[in-house]
Amino acid sequence: MLRVGDLEKSLDFYTQVLGMKLLRRKDYPEGRFTLAFVGYQDEASGTVLELTHNWDTNQYDLGEGFGHIAIEVDNAYTACEETRKRLAPPIIAVFGRPRSSRLRLAGG
Repeated sequence: MLRVGDLEKSLDFYTQVLGMKLLRRKDYPEGRFTLAFVGYQDEASGTVLELTHNWDTNQYDLGEGFGHIAIEVDNAYTACEETRKRLAPPIIAVFGRPRSSRLRLAGG
């Protein structure tokens, strides 16, 4: 997820400059934000970038716009174990409770 200050300008960049397609877009008035998903293929077939526009924020400082990267897997525990095996020591792993969205893997 990437936070953007100007959604229209960002969509223009990803679609007109990079050639991605706007896959879906939805406003959430109660939360005062809009989500837009762009990618080269549909979400079932390829990687998608989620752009989040918070209506009351029109600019982010460098490094503040990044939110997260989400990867769908069949089994989160197996995927984490396989990833851990591929990382060179030392390995730092932080896991939250299931559904807590806390996971960090880093290799040295």
